[in-house]
Amino acid sequence: MSEIDNNNLINEVDSDYHKLYNKNEELIWRGTHRHTRMLFYHIVDFLSILFLIYLSINITPYFLLLIVIPIIISTIKFLEIERNIYEITTKRLKIRKGKFTSTLYEIELYDVKHTVLEEKRNHKGYITFLTSSSKFGTIRFPRMDEPAVIHDKVRDIYEEIKLERNKITHKSTI
Repeated sequence: MSEIDNNNLINEVDSDYHKLYNKNEELIWRGTHRHTRMLFYHIVDFLSILFLIYLSINITPYFLLLIVIPIIISTIKFLEIERNIYEITTKRLKIRKGKFTSTLYEIELYDVKHTVLEEKRNHKGYITFLTSSSKFGTIRFPRMDEPAVIHDKVRDIYEEIKLERNKITHKSTI
C-alpha cells in the first residue's frame, strides 16, 4: 500500500469520524423524579411539626424553635428532586445532580450495552441502561410518559453509533 493510499484512507476515516460525532445533539427526553417519591418524608415532617406545635402549646413555647428542623429537611428533599435532572440526547445520557452545587455526569451512548424497558398499563414507565462505565453500571431513569417510544429512539441511535464505529474501525485496519 502506497503512502498516498494510506493518507487517503486516514483522511476518509477521519471524515467519517467527524460526520458521526459532529452531528448536532438533540434532546430526546428530559425529566426529574416525581415528588411522590419523597411523600413519606413530607408526611413525617408535617406530623412532626404538628407534634411540636402541640408540645409548645401544652408544655413550653420553646418547642416552636424545633420546627425549623423538619422545615429544613423538607426543603432539602424538595431541592433534591428539583435539582436532579435526567436527560437523554442523541449522543449521551446526562445526569445533573446536586442540592446546592451541581455536578453533571455524561455517559456516551456507545457505552450502553443493554436497555431494559419497564412499562405500566397507563403508558408510563422506566428505562434502565446497563453501561460499560465503571461508575455508572446501571442507570435507571425516572418515570416517563411513553417510555416505549423513547426506548425505540435511543436503541436505534446507539445501534447506528455502534455500526458507524465498527465501519470506522474496520476501515482503519484495512
